Amino acid sequence: MSQLEDLNRAMAYIEEHLDGTVDMDVLARIAVCSKYQLQRMFPYLTGVTLPEYIRRRAMTRAAQDLRATDAKVVDVALRYGYDSPTAFARAFRRVHGASPNDARRPQTKLTLYPRFVFTLSVKGEEPMDYRIIEQGAFRVVGIPSDNGTWEVEDAGEKAVDYWEKLGPHVHEILDLVDGSEPAGLLGVQFCRDGAFDCYMACVATNRPCPEGMEERTVEAATYAVFECVGPMPEAMTNLWHRILTEWLPSSGYRWESKTDVERYFTPRMTAPDSRSEVWLPVVKA
Repeated sequence: MSQLEDLNRAMAYIEEHLDGTVDMDVLARIAVCSKYQLQRMFPYLTGVTLPEYIRRRAMTRAAQDLRATDAKVVDVALRYGYDSPTAFARAFRRVHGASPNDARRPQTKLTLYPRFVFTLSVKGEEPMDYRIIEQGAFRVVGIPSDNGTWEVEDAGEKAVDYWEKLGPHVHEILDLVDGSEPAGLLGVQFCRDGAFDCYMACVATNRPCPEGMEERTVEAATYAVFECVGPMPEAMTNLWHRILTEWLPSSGYRWESKTDVERYFTPRMTAPDSRSEVWLPVVKA
């Protein structure tokens, strides 16, 4: 079954559980990916976060129920998983700009958010060059992020903030380079049990781990490797968008729940000709 079919099965599951019983673990299993991957991929594919999509679909259906039936607002609220009519009214107004009671009035303007259906679209974009490599496990030493869990909504902002704060410590990390592969400064995204664990600027090395740093092992994986040229963070963000929306759905591979790696070759990352790579762990679909 293709990734697009898996995603459409996940959308069907959401439709059947708009009563507030969407289980993210079940949803991720249906989509054949981890929760972290699904929540990260969804905004790239749709332009909206997964929780916001579920909320919009529930409030769309709630508005239809209010217009079509004489059910009490409190009963409709319970039907869509809200124990508090106040919380339901707040969510409803956020989507429709009107209260649940106003929704019964014919002149009230409501918003319909349709169910997403994923299809393969041929856009005529520029071709994407990539290579598939088999990479054995390797040890890295570096400085992990310490600003808590990175949610989809703020991951980009936290990554930028992390690199800015890292500043001169980058050179301390690069001093550990000893010829181990993969060479270069790495930005590694570690996950644990399918959830985000930490982001870490590091290098592959066999040298001892200095005080204040941390060592980890990047497990062996098959990687799809993509070259990125342009200033950070815009170039990297654009590349991730193309990987997840253009390459992955039609590649014959799935995004494996392992460690994502970004590899930087240019000391000045904001330079127009800055060079880097994205290593996406994959498995044959």
